[in-house]
Amino acid sequence: MDTRVVDWLTINFLPHEAELRRMLRRVCTGPAEIDDVVQETCCRILSMASLDSIRDPKPFVFRAAKNIVLDRIKRDAVVRIDTIANLDELDIADTAPTPERVVFARSELSWVIGLVAKLPDRCKSVFRARRIQGMSQQETADALGLTDGVVEHEMMKGMRLMSEMIARNGMEPGNAETAADNGAVPKKRTAKKSNVND
Repeated sequence: MDTRVVDWLTINFLPHEAELRRMLRRVCTGPAEIDDVVQETCCRILSMASLDSIRDPKPFVFRAAKNIVLDRIKRDAVVRIDTIANLDELDIADTAPTPERVVFARSELSWVIGLVAKLPDRCKSVFRARRIQGMSQQETADALGLTDGVVEHEMMKGMRLMSEMIARNGMEPGNAETAADNGAVPKKRTAKKSNVND
């Protein structure tokens, strides 16, 4: 057994064991199951070839325990509803995004890019420079040959148009295409004049 892994476990697991056990009380059937999950978490960590890639040990340990609980739930024929409800308590803030979050973020980005693509040309250029490329207002003005005032006006216009698209089509990532199909960029509505003869 690699002594570095044992050292890692001693330094990064043991200080959090009491907190982990408290959280496991909410999702396990009793002390015996809590002991099993803790022991299996230790065994999984000890069996790893290297722990060098782990940046945040505490979230890693809690996620490993949660995965073990999930594996047990999959094996069981009957699952307690309160176990499922309390599983989120084993989530500890982690700087590394989950694969699901990466997929969602990519989908969200595609959706936003789809909305930006429907803006008028100058507005789109300004919006891309400011929000996607991260340029300052002055850098955007210089790069596009516009004044600061025009850049500010186009940004406000872009935000308003995108808000209108979102209000009309919702915030679901798939709705960016719907926004495009529906003409996306709304024209200014003119107030209907009332007619006395109506």
